[in-house]
Amino acid sequence: MWEFDISNIGGIRAAEVTVEGGLNVVQASNFSGKSSFMSAVQTVMGTSGMDQASHPLTEDTAEGGVRLETGDTAYEVTLGRADAGAVTLAGEPMLTSETDRTCARLFAFLGENNPIRARVRNDEDITSLLQAPLDIADIDEQIATLKQERAATTRRLEAAERAASNIPTVTEAVTTLEAEIADLRSRRDELAQQSAATADSGSSGDELAECRSRLQTTEDSISRLVGQIERKEAELEEKRRDLSELEIPSQPTVTDSIAEKEARIDTLDLRIDLLERLHRANRRVLEEDELELISAVEQNLMGDEISCWVCGETTTKAEAETRLDALQETLDSLREERASLQEDIADIEATQKEIERQRRREATLEDAVGELKAVIDELEGDLQQAQARKSRLVDELDELEETIAEEEHTVNDELTDVKARLRTKQNELAEQRDRLDELKERRQTAAELSDEKARLNDELEELRTRKTETQWELKEQFDRAITDVIGRFAPGFDGAYLDVKTDQSNEIQQFELVIARDGRETAIANLSEAEQELVGVMVALAGHRTFDVGDRVPVVLLDGISQLSATNLRRLSEYLADAADILITTAYPEAGDIGGHRISPENWRTVSDDDEPPAA
Repeated sequence: MWEFDISNIGGIRAAEVTVEGGLNVVQASNFSGKSSFMSAVQTVMGTSGMDQASHPLTEDTAEGGVRLETGDTAYEVTLGRADAGAVTLAGEPMLTSETDRTCARLFAFLGENNPIRARVRNDEDITSLLQAPLDIADIDEQIATLKQERAATTRRLEAAERAASNIPTVTEAVTTLEAEIADLRSRRDELAQQSAATADSGSSGDELAECRSRLQTTEDSISRLVGQIERKEAELEEKRRDLSELEIPSQPTVTDSIAEKEARIDTLDLRIDLLERLHRANRRVLEEDELELISAVEQNLMGDEISCWVCGETTTKAEAETRLDALQETLDSLREERASLQEDIADIEATQKEIERQRRREATLEDAVGELKAVIDELEGDLQQAQARKSRLVDELDELEETIAEEEHTVNDELTDVKARLRTKQNELAEQRDRLDELKERRQTAAELSDEKARLNDELEELRTRKTETQWELKEQFDRAITDVIGRFAPGFDGAYLDVKTDQSNEIQQFELVIARDGRETAIANLSEAEQELVGVMVALAGHRTFDVGDRVPVVLLDGISQLSATNLRRLSEYLADAADILITTAYPEAGDIGGHRISPENWRTVSDDDEPPAA
């Protein structure tokens, strides 16, 4: 059982309504608040105001609302009118997720303004409405995102596979280099034996190779140091620029210290408290007309004369009130002074905090500048040392080359060349081995990327399947509903179905509603109003069943379908009985008893009551 407490919703000024499980019928004539009650239900459920529609606050009222108690839980929303006239909603409606509210608005709240009924009635495309829950789930966007991820993974996989395809070539290069190094070592040993008689030449050759190696290392070090210095100098320039652009606010000029102002505030607090107590007590004595409690009162032609209860002097009540007004002005003045002092303190403290923050920033930048300068000085010292070392190595190399040239022995020249080639080949071998290890890692990465691509393919297929199955289920549910309608209501048309339009990839792009009469296709406009509304309700019901709206929304509303006969309205109510725990429909009195729990608006107060003449 649900209990509604409604105020200022649509045409209802105030109403308390009880709704029971199963069928509920709001049965009354026009202008009794039937549709307004439906608006109240939608408001507390959370679907009013969707698609830029206005919330149903009663015209010329500033506030209204709905409270719903379901037994276990209470929900309450309040409508208010902003200065610009727009109506706003506050509170906790029953439906909170966008999907639930969209499903309710489209597939459960089947009033005359239901978007699906309206589009069917106007022969407009219903595809976007039927697929609205899918759009909220962003299935198409998820598919597009997965396609992008799969494309990126495919590119990485292809690059890894291309790299892995080079493994045989690099393996062969490693084998070749190992054989060449073995040959060079053998030749080096032979030449060393041949130059045994000239020991110095062999020694000079080793020194020359070592010197060249050290020179190359030194030149690499110089290049690295120059790069580091350039980067640090750029960083130093940036810090100096930040430091120059830093602006520290001026220390605020104050006539009194914060402590003095706070002391003054304490004094003012005490005085304000005393004056407030004094003013409040005296004002109450005057307002309550209890002067006799504390003073003698004598009435005469000039007004009431009283004895001052403090000093005993004779005065009038008017004079006492004048004095109290003056006391109130003193209070106001003291409060203004206190507020001004509090504002001054807040401004001073804020300025001081900003100064402190900027000074910390300045100190940080200055420390960074100092550290960078020290690092640059250290790097420049290392650079000078490296340049000096290079100069010495160049001189040493020149001397070694001259020494070897003077030895005039071919063996030593060849030996030196062999040693240099051996070092080069050893370096090449190390590089190729590193590359081989990297390619083997890329081959492993290719296997992982292949698994990732397969996973993305599975996810894409699952999303496509879910969307397609849902779309086809919409068609099947509508076909089933229309079959039931024709069997129950015997309308003036043979049948109806959703014609599915697909693209080149066989994905559904559009649903087209097709009506058949006398074995031929006909337009929806050729049906009676009752038949049009019946088809619209069946389209919405297809969505209700497809998206399991009964599990999301515990109530179905049916309104604005007066074109149906009383018999068909009863049949429709019976047909929709299983759609939700609670079914609420409206009916005119002439529809007779259509079963269920009858809700009478007799005790509701509506706007139409405002125009009724007063009772005699």
